[in-house]
Amino acid sequence: MSILFLKLLLAHFIGDFVLQPKKWVQKRKEHIGYLLLHIAIHTALLVVFFLPELSDQWQVILFLSCAHLLIDSGKVYFEKKFPRRAFLLFLTDQALHILSLVAVVWYTYGLPVNWETLFSTKNLLYVLAFVLIAFVSPIMLRVFFSKWTSEADVITKPKNSLVDAGMLIGIMERLLIVLFIQVGFLSGIGFLLGAKSIFRFGDLTNAKDTKFTEYILVGTLASFVIGIAIGYGLRLGLKYLA
Repeated sequence: MSILFLKLLLAHFIGDFVLQPKKWVQKRKEHIGYLLLHIAIHTALLVVFFLPELSDQWQVILFLSCAHLLIDSGKVYFEKKFPRRAFLLFLTDQALHILSLVAVVWYTYGLPVNWETLFSTKNLLYVLAFVLIAFVSPIMLRVFFSKWTSEADVITKPKNSLVDAGMLIGIMERLLIVLFIQVGFLSGIGFLLGAKSIFRFGDLTNAKDTKFTEYILVGTLASFVIGIAIGYGLRLGLKYLA
């Protein structure tokens, strides 16, 4: 089972990342020939990987080739419709491809699902921590800062940052804080705070504005407090509940 999945996964990554030039990705939006060529390369890779058992696996190759064509066609369509959602579409595209590989393995060998293990207290705690970090805390911080974001001193600051960059940085720093707490690397939190302070030093220096400086400092400290709270909450949950 593992050999089959590894073969499928390796063929997928080689076809999608090694043998697909950037020019093809850009031009397939206008010329379907580039998309069909990409699918042909995927099919050829699968044939090479399953050459010794081709007579038994031709249905798998046909299914995955058609699934790849369908998924990539959908990606091309949505890229035109939502050009600013490239990363989300990329993740969705790769997730669907990998799900199609899992479906093949499931169909071939069957994948016994242990629902007790899947929904164990430990797994639920990890999922809960991720949801709090990635979805709940950004909304909580947005509401917390809503009383200040309407102030003229904050609104008039130059909006020259990347779209949603602050939110993504906050999510990643809280993920790192929770990870550091789980592995006992508490000095990593201090290192992370120091590194962020260094990068933020230019903003604070150029701001020449007490309100904006306080806004940045409060945001940084609030994000760290939330990350530490989630990290220790997860640690205590794993210790006493799991």
